[in-house]
Amino acid sequence: MTCTRLTRFALALSMLAAGTASAETYGLLDISSSTGFFDTINVAGIDVTEDGVLFSHQVADDDFTVAANYLGEPSNGVLGGSLQVANASANDIEFVIGFVMPLDDFEPGFVNWAASVTAALTGIDGTVRSLAGEPIWAASVGGTLLGTMLLDPFELTTTGLGTTAAEEWLSGSLDWNGGDTMTIRYAFSLSAGDSVVFGGALGFVPAPGAVALLGLAVITGHRRRRRTTGSAA
Repeated sequence: MTCTRLTRFALALSMLAAGTASAETYGLLDISSSTGFFDTINVAGIDVTEDGVLFSHQVADDDFTVAANYLGEPSNGVLGGSLQVANASANDIEFVIGFVMPLDDFEPGFVNWAASVTAALTGIDGTVRSLAGEPIWAASVGGTLLGTMLLDPFELTTTGLGTTAAEEWLSGSLDWNGGDTMTIRYAFSLSAGDSVVFGGALGFVPAPGAVALLGLAVITGHRRRRRTTGSAA
């Protein structure tokens, strides 16, 4: 990440904090790719329930499209949704995409958390793989890393035209010292002409929206499971 990108990201975070202090809630969508594209976008949230805020944004570049749709509860520490990426170019593209949701004030203390992630690849002889030394999925609150999934080396492939999918679940505990953001970050390479959809959720447990958003299976303990359909490496 260059100094210019760090500066831009810091400015966007300050705008996010300003939005949190006002009546509106803003998320932050940060996208960079090996094509040279990079952008940090403030995404205005829409109140859809008493605690729930919908964040939705699409980016269309000459080489790819990104569609992010997340439902979050800043007051409960719950964030879930989907990220869809389509590679319209003739070459593989590496992506690092993060979404940041502001959190309301939480009292420091010991908290449990749970997360799930799914990856669904669609294409012709397609591949989605982790970047060297990086997990595809990583989550943090404030500056504290919570956990990682779809660890390097990770790869999904299709033979011919088809779709293949994988999922993992994870839970843990955190000695909460405070923090005002919750972040989910994806880092991956996507083959030319193909698309991938990442889904799942992250949340503090118990939270009013956590069971519905994460699913009962996510909070059963420190376990991971992978499921594939079609062909997967």
